[in-house]
Amino acid sequence: MFGRISILFVMGWCMMAMGNVYAQGITFLVKGKVIDQKRNILQGVQVYAKDGDEIVGKSKTTVSGEFTMTLKPGKKYLMSFERSDVFIAQQDFQLPNGNAYKEIMQDFQVKVMAIGDTLQKLTVFASGQSSSNSSALFTSIPEMLNKMQHLKIKILVAGGTSGSKGKKESSAKGKGKKGSTSVALTLYEKRIQDIRTKLIAAGAPESRISFQEGKLKSPTDVIVVISSIAGGF
Repeated sequence: MFGRISILFVMGWCMMAMGNVYAQGITFLVKGKVIDQKRNILQGVQVYAKDGDEIVGKSKTTVSGEFTMTLKPGKKYLMSFERSDVFIAQQDFQLPNGNAYKEIMQDFQVKVMAIGDTLQKLTVFASGQSSSNSSALFTSIPEMLNKMQHLKIKILVAGGTSGSKGKKESSAKGKGKKGSTSVALTLYEKRIQDIRTKLIAAGAPESRISFQEGKLKSPTDVIVVISSIAGGF
């Protein structure tokens, strides 16, 4: 009698163990679609799914903006979307629990960059000063330009109250050749020099940065806009 019970117990335990192993092997098929802010489909977007530090899924959107990948249920994934006009788009994606195969339909909306878009509005200088404070400008912009190789930006810089574009703050006789003069830079020009020097020191490619004086509303004194970006995917 006890022998039969023991055998039944062992058989039951084995079936439970096999069921757990089977459940651990279950995957869901994620049928995703990547769209922009206006719900336009996005072709050629590289999609990654990360479980912690490990990339567990990789796919690329088709002409219909769709991608597929298989993932384990009951987990939260970090979904990353990359294209030459998309910068570090990431979203958390929770898959429900399940012990049988399922197909999950999901739309993912990301922000696409376009010419004329504003990337940053910043307060970089103290009033009337040409030496910049510590700013996200000198970390985020080099990172963005180095990641997005086809991106070009224009930086609008406030000229302050010390004069307008093209007008020098002061001029003085210089030493050296007779009659030579040394002309001081405007506040706007000094600020450009400061920004350019610090961006280049941080690794930003100078050839893809241009500057323009802007009449900006205080306290904003620097605005970064897109002047050129890759198209055609």
